[in-house]
Amino acid sequence: MKIKNVIVAISLTLLMMGCKDTNGPIQGDDETLVLETGSRAKWRGFLETGYFNEGTIGLSGESLTIEGDRITGGEINISVESIKVTNDLPPDSKEELQHHLQNVDFFNLAKYPFVTYTIGSAEKTGKIDANGNNYLIKGSMKLLGKSFPLDIPAKINITAADVKVIAKFKFDRTKWGMTFASQPNLPAKDKIKNDIEVDLELKAIRF
Repeated sequence: MKIKNVIVAISLTLLMMGCKDTNGPIQGDDETLVLETGSRAKWRGFLETGYFNEGTIGLSGESLTIEGDRITGGEINISVESIKVTNDLPPDSKEELQHHLQNVDFFNLAKYPFVTYTIGSAEKTGKIDANGNNYLIKGSMKLLGKSFPLDIPAKINITAADVKVIAKFKFDRTKWGMTFASQPNLPAKDKIKNDIEVDLELKAIRF
């Protein structure tokens, strides 16, 4: 009888493990996740006239750490070489703009091939704001060799299957030394606004 009871107990344990909820968060030890291949962000830069250019830029990361329903750290690398222009421009103009964004006037690809965002923490805010954000990501961004704090409100969903992050934010490029066409005396048609808009949507699979 004792052997039979042990077998039943083991069987029930295995059944419970096999039926775990893949929709809810897992509570447990730290895990290290990798961003899905092809992760990218959308960017948008404006002239004072309201005209804007927009495009995408690639993201990668192999050290996103989570514990239960909290993101506890990690780095997101943003490849300057991957920058693309997606608004409606002639092919030659689009290529020219991409190269300009990669040169010393902007991201300086030759010297700084990556922009890096380092996550310090991502904690629940306790409420959902008007944009659906339920977390505040606290961290810093390194751009053109300079690192400054940059906190990002975000919508984060952590389940047993994956981690999804959606965020929309702005940052002042001049704070990091990207000052091209920012002089206050420039005409509106030539002056680029300091703020760059970013739409971030990334996903990491849990194994």
